[in-house]
Amino acid sequence: MDSGWLAVWPIGAFILGGVATQWTGWLNHRRLRAEKAADGIAVQQQRREEFELAHLVEVNQLLRRATEAVRQLDTTFSLYGKRKQDETLTSEHQQELADALEGFRGAVDAVDAQLGFVLADEVREAAGAARDALDAAFARIVTDESVSWRPFEVVMANAYERLSARVREIYAGQPSLPTRFGSASRA
Repeated sequence: MDSGWLAVWPIGAFILGGVATQWTGWLNHRRLRAEKAADGIAVQQQRREEFELAHLVEVNQLLRRATEAVRQLDTTFSLYGKRKQDETLTSEHQQELADALEGFRGAVDAVDAQLGFVLADEVREAAGAARDALDAAFARIVTDESVSWRPFEVVMANAYERLSARVREIYAGQPSLPTRFGSASRA
């Protein structure tokens, strides 16, 4: 009987070794597949953040250009009206007004083109409110009404702060930390 067991042990050890090898290979395959999936998620998250950062910065810059354009339009329109009233209007003045109008329209069109790419709803809403404030200022300028710049600046400052806060969140990898006053931290 001892000689029978001597023949079975090598066969049993061979089978157990094969099973162990297959099981190890299967575990390694699962681990690699999980790592690949995690890497894919990390790459997708990184791409999303890069996309969002690029558009947040761009919308911020475009809103600032549009603000400069609406202020330039206000100045140009006021001067145009004074010159028209004084009867000192020239074709240069008309061209200045046309250029200011074109500059404003171009700046607002650029904001409109990028606004939809802002992913965070609250940030997009703040930027949309800033865009609406630009329209309201434009409407008052072209109807010869004075623009209330303080409310305009408050809306624009809110949009800039929301854009900046979201950029900080992305760079920090976490939501903005509340200050002791309960609002997002200002940097």
